[in-house]
Amino acid sequence: MGEQHEDQEYGAEPARPLPTEARAREMTAGLREAMDDVRRSVAVLAARVCDAHAARIWLPLGHSSWESYCDAEFGISRAQAYRLLDVARALAAIHGAVTAGPRRLARETPARPPQPRSTTACPSAP
Repeated sequence: MGEQHEDQEYGAEPARPLPTEARAREMTAGLREAMDDVRRSVAVLAARVCDAHAARIWLPLGHSSWESYCDAEFGISRAQAYRLLDVARALAAIHGAVTAGPRRLARETPARPPQPRSTTACPSAP
């Protein structure tokens, strides 16, 4: 019936008065800080997941597998346990590519088919 703004499509609350430019910049800085915090947390989690999996820490704790360990210790499914490893590997690879630079990366990256998850080790953590 009435005019609908783009932000209202997603269930946003009705339009409020616009903030001042200073307040908008302050809010943007807060969002940027929160996003940076999340990025750092994910990077730490990824490195710890890689380290834990590489060390096979489930064995000394009496678990028969990575998925059994993740279920017992964190209450996550087998799929979620391996998704953590996938994310950790992807983040480590991205970090390696970004820090290597395009020329060095092209020179040092051999063309090879993707490895199955169970045989692919996490790249060294940043």
